[in-house]
Amino acid sequence: MLKPNVTQPLAIILAGATAFISLDTIFLANKNQASAQSSSGSQLYVPYTQSNGAVLPDWERVTFRLIPPVSQQGSLDLSNLTEVLGYDPSRSWNAGDSITSILMLGDLTDATNLSTRSLKSILNPVGLSGNSLSLAEFGLIKKQTLKTVVDAIPHLADFSLHEVSPLYDLVETHLGSANATNLGNLELGDLINDEQLADLPLNSLNLQQYNLNSLPGLLDTPLEQFAGWDETFIEEIPGLADLPFSNFFTDLGEGGLFALVDIVFGEKEAYRLNTVTGSDVVGFDHPCDQNNCAHIELAAPEWLATPLLDGKQWISGNSQWVVGGSGCLTGSEPTGRHPFGKGFKVVLSDTDEASGKAQFAIYFRFSIFCGKSPYLIGPFPWMSQSEKDLIFLGAF
Repeated sequence: MLKPNVTQPLAIILAGATAFISLDTIFLANKNQASAQSSSGSQLYVPYTQSNGAVLPDWERVTFRLIPPVSQQGSLDLSNLTEVLGYDPSRSWNAGDSITSILMLGDLTDATNLSTRSLKSILNPVGLSGNSLSLAEFGLIKKQTLKTVVDAIPHLADFSLHEVSPLYDLVETHLGSANATNLGNLELGDLINDEQLADLPLNSLNLQQYNLNSLPGLLDTPLEQFAGWDETFIEEIPGLADLPFSNFFTDLGEGGLFALVDIVFGEKEAYRLNTVTGSDVVGFDHPCDQNNCAHIELAAPEWLATPLLDGKQWISGNSQWVVGGSGCLTGSEPTGRHPFGKGFKVVLSDTDEASGKAQFAIYFRFSIFCGKSPYLIGPFPWMSQSEKDLIFLGAF
């Protein structure tokens, strides 16, 4: 099980219709240029849209680079999966680290189309090209051998060795000029059948001296075809940190309800049972059946003619952890909601009863073939809210 202690490094051990309102109906976008928005006491820490005092992320401008650094240290101990996966997905982070150095591509498979995207489809929208970047800037190449790169890139097997300068130089570096010359006219598809050649690592070259176009077909190859694609960090894929979420997230939510932050309560509150929080395992009305239940109490806005939200409670993830994850990766995670889809979880991270302010953070999760982890990769500061601010709850 996962250790429900947000102040300590986190570990994973392998283990066995209500009212719905479209955002378009009640939310007329007014895009602003600042990266954080203040409206009354509310503040969103990423680019936003706003209307009637409410703020929502502007997914056409939100990027990984603009998400604030993680605010607490943490770790995932997944070393017991190494033999099964062929790599160790464990990682640790310190407060202040960028999300791009923490999240891996494999963490995002469920909510994005990154696994099937080509490098060109990531570079072009952010104004980059194969000629302007070196192979060293594409972290996936450093994980490849002669065989895996030829297997990954369609039609590369049909090229002769001398037609692909990085691979010719790779052979020459390890086997000498004479052998490289003798092998130069042979097709790469034949050469990778030689055990002496197949395992030659590309990271033994000075990859800085070649641009991305030096490997024919590289830019058009889906990322998932490269060995080790899922253990590659966001920062290792050029352009990805600046790609708007709207370009590659496939699940960012589908609308839902707004509510007023009526009252902010601290840890002295106990046994709150009328909640809108939980997890995708226990549901999002999970009671806080304990002595400490910091939370915000909600109310329906005047223009939303329904008592559905009056008195509802969003429980703090610092107070309550709930069952999360699935399959071989079940465990515990901070309670919260998914207003913007399953890609990440929004968690109430702090309440200040005296000032009437509440802080929120987001968490991501890890996914492999046998299950999904609880949402534990974080916390990344997301927004602050004050009493009488509007907050978006997502679908019910």
